[in-house]
Amino acid sequence: MKKTLTLVLLMAIILFARTVTSTPQYRPFEIKKHDINNVEMCVSNYGKFGQTQAGNSGLFWPKGTGNTYIFGAGPWFGTLDGNDTLVTIGYGPHGGEAEFTPGLQDMASSDPNAIIFMYPSPWPPPADVFPMAPQINKSHQDSWCAYNDLDINQHIPGDTRPIGLEVYQTVYAWNLNTTKDIVFVRYELKNISGKKLTNCYFGVCTDNDIGNESGTNANDIISGIVGQWYVIDGDSLWVDNLGYQWQSPIEPGWQLTGTIGFDYLQSPWDLKEGEDKDNDGIPDQYERDSAYYAENVPPDQWDVDADGTPDWRDPSEIPQLGMTAFKRFTLNLEPNKDNERYITLAGYNFKTMNYEPFDTLPPQADDQRFLQCSGPFELDADSIAIVLVGVMLTDWDHTHARPDTELVKLDQTVQYIYDMNWLLPGPPPPPKLTCVPGDAKVTLIWDNTSEITPDPYYDVVSKPGQNYDPYYKQYDFEGYRLWRSPSGKTGSWSLLASYDLANGITFKDTTMADSIALQATDVGLTHSFVDTDVRNGFGYYYAVTSFDYNQVKTMLDSIFIRDKWIDTIIGNDTFWVYDYDTIKVVGPRALYFESGLTGVVGTPRRDPANYIAGKDTIIFVSGNEKLLGNVSAKITYPLHMTSDPQFLRFGPIVRDNGNPNYSAYLLDKDSVAIDSFKVTIPLDTFAHSLFYEFKEVNGLNVTASFTKTKTKGAVVIFDTVTKESGTYPDSLISLTPSIVGRAVNWAYRGNDFRIIWKKKDPSGEVNTVTVIDLATGDTIPYKPYLEDAATDTLADGWCFRSLQNQYTSDTLIYGTAQSGTRTLYICSGKIGIARGWLNPGGEPRPSENDVWIVTASSKYVPAPFKSTFGILSTPASVLTDTTLTLNVKVVPNPYLLHNEWQQSSLIRRLRFINLPDECTIRIFTLNGDLIKTIVHKATVGSVQGDAGGDAWWDLLTENRQIVASGVYIFHVDSKIGEQVGKFVVIR
Repeated sequence: MKKTLTLVLLMAIILFARTVTSTPQYRPFEIKKHDINNVEMCVSNYGKFGQTQAGNSGLFWPKGTGNTYIFGAGPWFGTLDGNDTLVTIGYGPHGGEAEFTPGLQDMASSDPNAIIFMYPSPWPPPADVFPMAPQINKSHQDSWCAYNDLDINQHIPGDTRPIGLEVYQTVYAWNLNTTKDIVFVRYELKNISGKKLTNCYFGVCTDNDIGNESGTNANDIISGIVGQWYVIDGDSLWVDNLGYQWQSPIEPGWQLTGTIGFDYLQSPWDLKEGEDKDNDGIPDQYERDSAYYAENVPPDQWDVDADGTPDWRDPSEIPQLGMTAFKRFTLNLEPNKDNERYITLAGYNFKTMNYEPFDTLPPQADDQRFLQCSGPFELDADSIAIVLVGVMLTDWDHTHARPDTELVKLDQTVQYIYDMNWLLPGPPPPPKLTCVPGDAKVTLIWDNTSEITPDPYYDVVSKPGQNYDPYYKQYDFEGYRLWRSPSGKTGSWSLLASYDLANGITFKDTTMADSIALQATDVGLTHSFVDTDVRNGFGYYYAVTSFDYNQVKTMLDSIFIRDKWIDTIIGNDTFWVYDYDTIKVVGPRALYFESGLTGVVGTPRRDPANYIAGKDTIIFVSGNEKLLGNVSAKITYPLHMTSDPQFLRFGPIVRDNGNPNYSAYLLDKDSVAIDSFKVTIPLDTFAHSLFYEFKEVNGLNVTASFTKTKTKGAVVIFDTVTKESGTYPDSLISLTPSIVGRAVNWAYRGNDFRIIWKKKDPSGEVNTVTVIDLATGDTIPYKPYLEDAATDTLADGWCFRSLQNQYTSDTLIYGTAQSGTRTLYICSGKIGIARGWLNPGGEPRPSENDVWIVTASSKYVPAPFKSTFGILSTPASVLTDTTLTLNVKVVPNPYLLHNEWQQSSLIRRLRFINLPDECTIRIFTLNGDLIKTIVHKATVGSVQGDAGGDAWWDLLTENRQIVASGVYIFHVDSKIGEQVGKFVVIR
């Protein structure tokens, strides 16, 4: 959409020059687009950003409109080498030049890792290749890449040479109402030249084209804010280090024309011995010294901005150089050589050589570009300087007469996010994963870190103020997803399983392919998984990701339509708006995010030949023995097993906003809680079943089930009513069907009860009862339950009721069949009372302290309530019996150069299987020459490198020579016996 024929020819020359150099064409020069929020911005792995692969404008706002704001941008780094000025550029506005090369300095040009890693996939960067790279994303769409300036062929011929830089570039983008128009670009500049770099300057060069800037359409204007106070809507706002660009008149044909700004949020340190540049009472030389803080600063002043980061590690609290120059130039007048670029970075007019650091006065409209600079600074060998820029866009022609006014308001959010150390919504941290190898299986076990870690963003929005959000939850973990890969490389992962809390939250991310779509289905939560679709001897990569579900407030905007009345429907309301007026309605919006993939290797193998698996047994301890079926356990980590018992305890039922809340606790041998789980099942849910598997403890994963059954028909909850003491006849009491179709089974304990008859008034008649749970010892409270929805929350008590449930009472009511007491209700069950013994002069009534025993039915599943079960373990062991017959085998036999375990002819792999836990393998030729001794020992206490019953041989002799083809003899010597065998090698 831009520029002159001359520029097109220059770009063609640059591209041709790049093609004819020795740089291989398969080097992964790559551009990807950030598009998670309202800004679509292209980034590259060789410096430039805001430009597409085809060399066109590559920042679009608002998303989906195709309205462009950047033709190209990128970093500049300059230094002095003696009298030589060196500048490496990530983007040259004159011809689109980029002098950086993808990857680290020692990477091969074809290395597949020299790419852009973008969350959620591919993510994270492999830690073994990039130890400096992040493994956990901060934003909703992180990207990370590395590039360097060491390839001489990548530099502009005849003008410059490499400095010795590696750049680690991170881009952050959040999809929130407050951050929808913001993208952050972070540069870590590492000196790999082997010497100190002096008189260094860093700048971000931006060629911002708002729409069509070709020919007579060039009407962009630039300005900068070095430091200035604004008063907007009664608020005083300080803004600094900001460059911005707008257009006047606005772009023809656009419904909305905005302004784009770049805030220099972080720059190299500005620390000088004996000075205190930020006036915080701490000398500059101690700003980054934690020992100084510990000795001289009160602890309550170690984190003055309360962002959770100590000030000695908080960049926003350490003096920085800031924006030391803001230089403006145009298509017809711009620095094109290293010497011109360097003095421009230093704040000079490269034509007049006058020091003019800040070109902030708005010029005449033209095809403008600008350079934001910081320096000078020194960079020691192998040290890093960090620069962070916030890119923001906002409307202004509809709202203010000046473009900076609305931009300043958005810049406050940009600065706040940085100052608060990126406290914004993000996924839970991934759990710690362990892969336990077995025979033709790999067991995955992971901890509950994701579940118990609060979302740090809650601290920002939970307090009344500008960022207050009443919808945001502190604990928003929702579930786990399990992944497998044959190599651990990007693009090779497949989804094994997904688990989520059975909490009534369901959703599906329709933006993802169905095979890997993130979704919650109330399936229940677990902490282990057994993969049996594996083959012994092969390594598999596994990962467990965690995802959340939260809500944030959002603003729903009406549509801009010029010069006409329109009706806008938001929710169920209709609003009339005119011209540029905007109706905004606050409401909740769902958010769900997932952590990245970090692979852990598991290799299935045979167990040792003398290995005896462990056992577990579940026993009833107290409460209701019927709940034994609600507890299960499985051995997941045999090497962790001990003889220490564990206990699972169901807690009492409490109510949360009227709904029953169930709980279970996993206890250690001393009855100290290790893990816990709580769930609320709505009263109107008649039937419900869910489970929770606790994290692994002592080699076991214990599961608690929470079941609420729906009873059908006339259900009799109690089996029998007997007299423990008393003289009244049995014919006067009976078992009565409980309520049909009501949701009171939440209160069914499944326990037996003792009913003791009492006088409410010591001088009166026997007319009330005390009800005691025989399993727990609880005294059941009186609650006036009327067998209707309005009183369902009272179903966990006892009461006397009339025949038609016209009333409830805590005392007997004497009267007619219709008006008198006819039933005694207890926790979902009823006992019928004959009318005759309630009438004066009728049948005998219970005497004081007479006792009835009510026995619960065994037909129905009780609610999990106040019961304890023990989980006993017998640890795995190894036999030392010398009568055990060994059956060691060699696979493959015969050994061929190409076999299923051998992925390369340079990596030889032959395996001995069915070995005992400890043994010595000796390998001989047919002539009896000993060529190799292998000492095998199964791993104890850890699965890393676990040998089990297998041992590998690389077919090298003790002298590191490759064995020849032929027949070989092996001898296994162990404490349980010996074995001799043969195998064949064919090479």
